[in-house]
This record gives sequence, structure tokens and C-alpha cells, in this order.
Amino acid sequence: MARKIKGILIHAEKQTVEEIEFENTLENYYRLLDCNCIAAPSYDTSHDVIVDDEGLLRSDPPLFELGSQIYAGSGLLVGVNIAKGDWISHSLDLSEIRRQIRFVRFIRINGQILKLVHFPR
Repeated sequence: MARKIKGILIHAEKQTVEEIEFENTLENYYRLLDCNCIAAPSYDTSHDVIVDDEGLLRSDPPLFELGSQIYAGSGLLVGVNIAKGDWISHSLDLSEIRRQIRFVRFIRINGQILKLVHFPR
């Protein structure tokens, strides 16, 4: 049985950000992010943001912005144990992460591309 860890789920479709606890298995990452393939770019030196590796291949995927990066689909912030190469519970301030998240959408009007920004609920 896998151990439980805490992560911050950024649900791009619902435009919500919440802390969750889940079993640390690949199947749970797939289920939580509604995908079949994940990528794990670094958020900082001790956290990753797990995302759908094929998110941009979907038709009109929901997007979120964290820092200066834009990601397609939902994301899950988790801690990283570099020595063991394993994901662990995060140690981030949920309210600070909420302040950093922007849900974005790009639209074209009269040849101009506009970026629409929504804040988490």
C-alpha cells in the first residue's frame, strides 16, 4: 500500500486551488489530473508541479499560470525528496500559492490575441 501525501491541486477546468491528501501512486496522478502521461517541471528547489504531459495536444485545453509559466490542464504541486527521487508532501503556504495562480485563456478579436485572466475561487 502506498503512503499518503499532501499536494496542492490546481483544477484548471473548475478554476479552483485546494490542498488534497492522496496515495502517492502513478495511477492517482493520472486520475487527479485526468491524463495518461505526466511531466514534472520544477516549481522550486524542493517542489514539482505535476502536469499532463500531453495537455497542449487537447482541443482548447484549460490553462493556468504559476509564476511566469503557463501550463495546460490541471496541476498538482508536491514536495520532492531529491535524495530518494520520490514525491512527498508539499511544504508550501496554500494562501500564497492561491495568490500566484492565474487561470488564463487566449482569444482572438479582430486579429489581436487577448489574454483573459481569472483568479481562483
